[in-house]
Amino acid sequence: MRDIADQFFPDTCTIQTPTAAVDSTGSPTETFANTYTSVACRVDPTGAGDETVRSLALEGQSTWWLNIPYDQAIDETYQVIHNGITYQVKLIWANQSYATIRRALMVRVG
Repeated sequence: MRDIADQFFPDTCTIQTPTAAVDSTGSPTETFANTYTSVACRVDPTGAGDETVRSLALEGQSTWWLNIPYDQAIDETYQVIHNGITYQVKLIWANQSYATIRRALMVRVG
């Protein structure tokens, strides 16, 4: 099933992980490193009916689903670049019995 699921990733994306640093004044800063590049993916707009999606929509943010291979590392602190657009991961959907993909709910940065 996982081999078949991999056929439904028409795009690639870059998954960024946060890195903490300190600027010249000693203040903490956060930047993102391109940790995972050329990750097979699919990005879809979200639909209605999900409480988290409705909550984010009320905040004025459009939401998107990122679909990636089941064993790809990702969490709520990561960012994703897809087609030149940067997204912040808000939620990982990981409660299915037969994991063939991983899904992440994202909002656009900026």
